[in-house]
Amino acid sequence: MENRSADQGDVSRTPDESCEAARVVVVGSINMDLVIRAAAIPGPGQTIAGHNFSTMPGGKGANQAVAAARCGGRVSMIGRVGNDDFGQRLLLGLKANGVDTEGVMFSEGVSTGVATIVVNDIGENAICVAGGANLLLSVDDIDEQLDLIKQADVILIQLEIPQQTAVHVIHEAHSRNIPVILNPAPVGQEINPDIFKADVLIPNQDETTRLCGEPAHDIHSAKMAGSALVARGAQAVVVTLGRRGAVAITADHIFQVPPFNAKIVDTTGAGDAFCGAFAVAYAQQMKARKQKNTLEVPEEVLRYAARFAGAAGALACNKFGAQPSMPRLHAIQRLIQRSC
Repeated sequence: MENRSADQGDVSRTPDESCEAARVVVVGSINMDLVIRAAAIPGPGQTIAGHNFSTMPGGKGANQAVAAARCGGRVSMIGRVGNDDFGQRLLLGLKANGVDTEGVMFSEGVSTGVATIVVNDIGENAICVAGGANLLLSVDDIDEQLDLIKQADVILIQLEIPQQTAVHVIHEAHSRNIPVILNPAPVGQEINPDIFKADVLIPNQDETTRLCGEPAHDIHSAKMAGSALVARGAQAVVVTLGRRGAVAITADHIFQVPPFNAKIVDTTGAGDAFCGAFAVAYAQQMKARKQKNTLEVPEEVLRYAARFAGAAGALACNKFGAQPSMPRLHAIQRLIQRSC
């Protein structure tokens, strides 16, 4: 396998109003999405006719990197792609969205990650992922990219890479007092307890249920399940609930993040838009409050970041595809202003 680079403030501020953009380092997956639109999602053994087919850039890591960049963050990506056509196309797409790809490495003889997605006529989806090169992102790779990590205001990771690599990122970031936001998706059969050391966990309701074994199907149960995750070590947990908004939980506070009205075209990228936007808003607010080098999660910053992220997630439902649907900062600002 070859390793080589691919090329105190007012907390009401929006991310682009700071004197310096937040530096976000995303460690995660980079996939090509193979998307079929159909009237319904097929069940086991069922074949149905699709309306159309398209290839779109995806992967939770890359999606969140693009979302963060479009929100005004200064974003670097650490990950792996295959030395194939998909890999080259995906890197070009990241660069076109302002994401630094110097931390992305090629794996020879292994395909770039691929996701097959079926989207039905009401915007629901079913996804099957073949991780490819993403599964080769190693602890040694992270050690080679420590210079990037050291410069970060916040690290954003997911679990479409090996779990031991994600845990290593948490340890390295915390040794430098850099906060880590973890989107624990997908949740595997075995969970390393050290993932709960991430400063902010952002699971959806299904992931919350799998992580703690408690149902999180409504606001009340999500609050209870989120509290159980905080008890395991996270500073804060934000459980996303789709059309019902989100709930945020810390050891001292629990509050609801109300939903924004959204036209549902495709929900594929909504969670990634939420996470990328949250990372930028969180880091920018911490910088504005001159609290950059702390792992504490102030309630005011959590409230602001969750609200900002909720607007981004809602807007991402308005367009088809994952990365193409990631909203721009001005659109997020307008939606928040209209909803006040």
